[in-house]
Amino acid sequence: MNTRSLSVRYGLYSFAGIVILFLLTKLLSLEHITFLRFLNVFIIIYFTNRLAKKNHQSNADSNYLNAWLSLILANVVTVGLSLIGFVIYAMFIQPDYISKFEGGILWNNHITLGQAALTLFTEGIGCAVAISFIIMQYWNESPKSKVPTSDS
Repeated sequence: MNTRSLSVRYGLYSFAGIVILFLLTKLLSLEHITFLRFLNVFIIIYFTNRLAKKNHQSNADSNYLNAWLSLILANVVTVGLSLIGFVIYAMFIQPDYISKFEGGILWNNHITLGQAALTLFTEGIGCAVAISFIIMQYWNESPKSKVPTSDS
């Protein structure tokens, strides 16, 4: 299996994990507990690490940059699908959801769906790059699991 399809697959796994997390919090009426939303970061870290391990075991990516871009692609797939899910949720399932964000530290008093989506996209891409880099550093520095780098 090539690296791109493996990245998309793990991006879908991460998205499924996030969907399950948010469905469980909604079904169990725990959406008022804000810190539960941070669990999605651990889901992203888990599946990103699994992809890095899979790339290392299959030796699909022989250099650091290709391996890192593989992880970023998986996380961008997750961010894109999560953003689509957020927009669908805010438009059709719970239209007053955006009003809960108004007046916060990062939000003004009249937030639109587009502003919220842009903010979540920016945050998601930043997180995707950071998590991918941190996990690649782990796999690159670990003596037992060395990811080969290209000789220039």
